[in-house]
Amino acid sequence: MEHSSLMFTCNKHKIINYLAVVVLLLAANSCITNKSNTYLQDDPKLPQYEKAEYSYYKIQPNDELIIRLISVNEEATAIFNISGSEGSGSNSYNYRVYDDGTIDLPFISQIKVAGLTIREAAKQIEARLKDFAPDAMVKVALANDNFYIVGEGGRGAYKLYKEKLNIFQAISLSGDFSKNGDRKHVRIIRPNPEGGKPFIKEFDMRTASIIGSEFYYVQPNDVIYVSSIKGDFFKVQDYSSTIGSFSTSIGFLVTVINLGLSF
Repeated sequence: MEHSSLMFTCNKHKIINYLAVVVLLLAANSCITNKSNTYLQDDPKLPQYEKAEYSYYKIQPNDELIIRLISVNEEATAIFNISGSEGSGSNSYNYRVYDDGTIDLPFISQIKVAGLTIREAAKQIEARLKDFAPDAMVKVALANDNFYIVGEGGRGAYKLYKEKLNIFQAISLSGDFSKNGDRKHVRIIRPNPEGGKPFIKEFDMRTASIIGSEFYYVQPNDVIYVSSIKGDFFKVQDYSSTIGSFSTSIGFLVTVINLGLSF
């Protein structure tokens, strides 16, 4: 009887030791997970991206441009069906960029705008209109200035409310990543301005070196794809509550073992 009780006591201690190891491993896993979810880490072990000059969006076929003409010249405004007060007027119209990269402006024929930035296109259109109205001012904007988020970063189309919208501002519009969003492998699918296969850029949002890199700014028609963390621990985000549950279970098992020993 004493030998049996001694064996039971030894087994009890082994079980408790094993369970304690499990709790420690869970705690360690919690620390690692918190680090993997933290943005802007100054960690040399993370990818280090080089600074890159900001690249302005270039107009592409099938884009839609909003063109606004401002002039005091009545003839010029009449050509564009614009009527204004006291001989001046302004209005805006949408023009689709054709497959050959051109747009059709009233009575001015075609103008090639594909491959130009928005500012360059405005200057080129303005130069053509100077023949009709020397004081012509042209404002151009992109009508389809949307970007898209899919996967664990949210789902939807969002407006680029300013020219230099960074990746963190873009993600915040969708409410940040989901619990299982993989910040280590974020992808941007970007249309090729030359046509053909889109560019796919993968980057790590945890590193501070992302600021000012080629991945930092979002452009019109970008698709941001956030995948799910591979091997995520039971898809659980709140590890503190998980560890608490395990601790409660361990306490219950220890109580059962002690009761068994008392009998």
